[in-house]
Amino acid sequence: MKKLIYSLFVGASALLVTSCMEVDNFDAPDAHLTGRIIDLTTGENVLADQGECHVRIWEKSFKENPDPQDIPVKQDGTYNNTKLFKGTYDMVPEGAWWPADTIRAGLGSKLTQNFEVTPYLKLTDFKVEQAYPDSIQVSCRFYAPIEEGLPRILDIRPFLSLNQFCGAANCISHYSTLAKYKTNINKVWDKVDKEEDGLSKTYSFMVWVKPEYTYFVRMGVRVDDTFQKYNYTEVVKIEIPKAE
Repeated sequence: MKKLIYSLFVGASALLVTSCMEVDNFDAPDAHLTGRIIDLTTGENVLADQGECHVRIWEKSFKENPDPQDIPVKQDGTYNNTKLFKGTYDMVPEGAWWPADTIRAGLGSKLTQNFEVTPYLKLTDFKVEQAYPDSIQVSCRFYAPIEEGLPRILDIRPFLSLNQFCGAANCISHYSTLAKYKTNINKVWDKVDKEEDGLSKTYSFMVWVKPEYTYFVRMGVRVDDTFQKYNYTEVVKIEIPKAE
């Protein structure tokens, strides 16, 4: 009896080892999806922050309700993923813009898919100037390309970084946590303080900085939508000289 049990055990173990040694015959994911998120108001790439926005995709080839995957949008408004499976995908860009339509496309070896979006708000008249040896003046205005139905505007603020990646997700935390470096607006567009040209009033911040440092600076404003991400100005580099 003991010999029989032992033989069965050895046989089962051999089958288990054999099954574990079977070769995976699936090809590694090597399909390439890339593209641009284009600002419809300018025809240029959106002014983003590294990793704040994304292109959400669903592979529809084998499953009716697949889990989503997100491809981060880079600061230059592009996205890129070289490790996807070939197949059929639903895709939609999600970020600080009016909701875009979901599209369906087949992904072979490589697909370039651009998306055109309209930002909730556009920032303009952006200025960064050294005011004193230990401070800079940062200011801008904004407007709404589409006014009707615009979500409530939450706040506007400056962002400072010590490298070219600058925004809410990539900034010096000292400036993003102090209340004096943020103006809460909490108004719908019709109630926002405006100047005669219909754009918002100028929002200005005096920001303390260190001499002999180089800063990368931009401003952002956001609305109360699902994502609450910022629309941005361009990034400006400013070198603070040695204090005399």
